[in-house]
Amino acid sequence: MRRILKLRTVKVLLAGAFISLLWASPALAHGELDSSSPAPAEVMQSAPKEIILYFNEAVTPVARSIEMYNEDGQRIVVGEALVSPEDPAVLIASGVPNIPDGLYVVAWRALSDDGHAIDGAYTFQIGSAEGVLATQDLINNVLSGQSGPAGLSWVMGIARFAGFAGLCLILGCLAMMVGGGIRSRRLAKVVGLGWVLSFASTVTLFVTQGPYAIAGKWSDVWSTSLWSDILDTRQGRAILIREILLLGILGLLIALRKNFHRSATSWWRSSAVLLGAGVVLTFSAAGHPSASSSSNLAIAIDAVHFASVILWTGGLVAMAFLAKKTDFAEVVRKFSKMATIAIPLAVLSGLWQTWHLVPALSDITETTWGKTLVVKTTIAIAVVTLGGVARWLIHRGHSVSIRRVLLLELGLVAIIFGVTSSLVAASPEVTAPDSVYLVQAVNGDTISNIAVTPGRTGNNEIHVTISTPSGALDPVQNITMRLTLPDSEVPTIAVPVTELAPNHFSGSVGILFPGLWTLEIFLEPDSQSSIRLSTNIQIPG
Repeated sequence: MRRILKLRTVKVLLAGAFISLLWASPALAHGELDSSSPAPAEVMQSAPKEIILYFNEAVTPVARSIEMYNEDGQRIVVGEALVSPEDPAVLIASGVPNIPDGLYVVAWRALSDDGHAIDGAYTFQIGSAEGVLATQDLINNVLSGQSGPAGLSWVMGIARFAGFAGLCLILGCLAMMVGGGIRSRRLAKVVGLGWVLSFASTVTLFVTQGPYAIAGKWSDVWSTSLWSDILDTRQGRAILIREILLLGILGLLIALRKNFHRSATSWWRSSAVLLGAGVVLTFSAAGHPSASSSSNLAIAIDAVHFASVILWTGGLVAMAFLAKKTDFAEVVRKFSKMATIAIPLAVLSGLWQTWHLVPALSDITETTWGKTLVVKTTIAIAVVTLGGVARWLIHRGHSVSIRRVLLLELGLVAIIFGVTSSLVAASPEVTAPDSVYLVQAVNGDTISNIAVTPGRTGNNEIHVTISTPSGALDPVQNITMRLTLPDSEVPTIAVPVTELAPNHFSGSVGILFPGLWTLEIFLEPDSQSSIRLSTNIQIPG
């Protein structure tokens, strides 16, 4: 073997991986609720006719996307949630019945533009409050019943792992066998095993997408109506296309059977490349890259990254299976040629993805996605290092030791696939755990229920309702609000206030910096007295 990759090149690429993290810029986030009608914590004089949710990106409704519950946790039937014809980022549920006074929860669930399920809940009120109601406890009780079937995330994670591993076995090993020079029935069987894993993974991901989207039951995997709904989503269409392309690959494998060594100019090589590229694109077109502002470029680079990793790791599998063959020198030559291209492409495209998806270096350890990426990168560095060890052993003809090192590399690659399975299900950006920040401020018998939407940096809407433990309170004459970020040079922000109803106020304000803000509310119940209410509001980046 000549050289798989020069050591200097590896050092430069790994150094670039660190430097690129310093230049990261924001690119996308999972869909989030920006505002709604009724608004969080709003006090209405009569029941609303419809519920409207405004998101920060286009969303796809699912079965029972918008639901209502009363303060006893009983579900109130409303109309089906539909996308607004004017704006794909708006969901509307009409047909709200004439409900009595009281506290109500709006629970919502939808698919964001990158195919991930997003959900949340908030409360609003009709009429005067009777005492102090534990709104957050009510929301938690409602959401606890919408968590989906137990073990679903594990099943989907295993299916994603099987899909990555299967595609590695199909395309990586097939690439090693094209053009002649390598004949192995064992490797042909490995390709067949890879197809079984990939197809089983694809079918599993499709049928589990339904209960995942609606937080339903295990029996929902057989719901044909849910299958139809999933086919209307980007994720569902990508999975269906993947199934069709995999069936095309199966037809190709059956046609070839024992003739994988045919010449590099034969028709089957071109067919395999086209089908394989199509399968790879279905992964990229349904994940995080598809939701970014430059989605076409992001999808293309993600596909290059995925294809490079598949060819590299698939070549390692072929080398491990063929390490004891007499024509191992030919195996090494082909892998060297393939890896010399695949490894730099995998690293460089991975650098670009990190720069594109991660808002800032400081956010790396603040999200599950970032922590998982660090783990994946560390293991990948270990695999590249072992590749250098394998090269050293090959130069010295230690065939037994080479196979052991290759098996160790494959073990680490399997871990990378497992880590990647969880990576694609997490959000790259730091987001608020809830789309509505709820808090209460109390001064004597005066209670202020406060809702901040969406509760993150940027434009926010603050709703304030004033009450007492008995529920009886004359309308206050005047109210002012201000926000302060303690221990900082950020000036105090005065919040303009609008009265929506007696003792119900709202204000819009731009919060540019994350941190623990102090909200002060000054009330004038009458011309002779004033009350100060204060509370802290945590604003994530």
